[in-house]
Amino acid sequence: MKKTSLVLLLLATALFSLSAGAFAAGKTTAIKAFLNGDIKFVKDGEAWTPKDDRGQETLPISYNGTIYLPLRVIANAFDVPVSWEGSSQTVKFGAGSIVTNLYSKQVKAEFWSEKYEDVVDQKQLVFEGKTYQGAYAFAAENVGLGWYEGSPNVKLDFGKKYETLHLLLVGQSAMKVRVLNANNQQLTEEISLEEDRVTEVIVDLQGSQQVFVSAYDAENQAEKPLLYVLKDSYVL
Repeated sequence: MKKTSLVLLLLATALFSLSAGAFAAGKTTAIKAFLNGDIKFVKDGEAWTPKDDRGQETLPISYNGTIYLPLRVIANAFDVPVSWEGSSQTVKFGAGSIVTNLYSKQVKAEFWSEKYEDVVDQKQLVFEGKTYQGAYAFAAENVGLGWYEGSPNVKLDFGKKYETLHLLLVGQSAMKVRVLNANNQQLTEEISLEEDRVTEVIVDLQGSQQVFVSAYDAENQAEKPLLYVLKDSYVL
């Protein structure tokens, strides 16, 4: 790892994107800090804007004379693998921290929908100014039918059991989505998507190997819109 990368990573300590409840217990201390939009960054001699995984600008935090950025922002900028293990409250860098995303060969997708595709054409995968590399897409059901057994969905099999799923979703129109495990138990509240907006949902898998993602069209259009499950989604 480059010395520059190491210094920056050591500075960016407390702001890694954690799952809900990560700070609920343990050695935590409340602090008063400020988002500082006046701070500018230069990376390798050129102006650099910190951005999250969705391409949105991330403001640094000023606290007690130190500037902080989320670990994942810094790690992505310097190509340093990083992941969060919720069960042990551990941030992992480098070897052993590679996450399993939906590009992985061990992840399998199975569809129950009259229209579905494995999207690789990047021209179809530009959302909020960012180009994604791949997605699973399937048709959402009309809202009039609502949820029913066997509603259009995709089953994702991760190859082994995981605790957390970072799910990236995009709808061609406003739609509702739910995520269930193999026992048909709902793992999230009903998710509302805005048209062409990337929404990240952190799902507590509770040791699941498989999930089902289902959707219905909130606007009840005649031509059923597609739900995109971006392959940048990953499990830990």
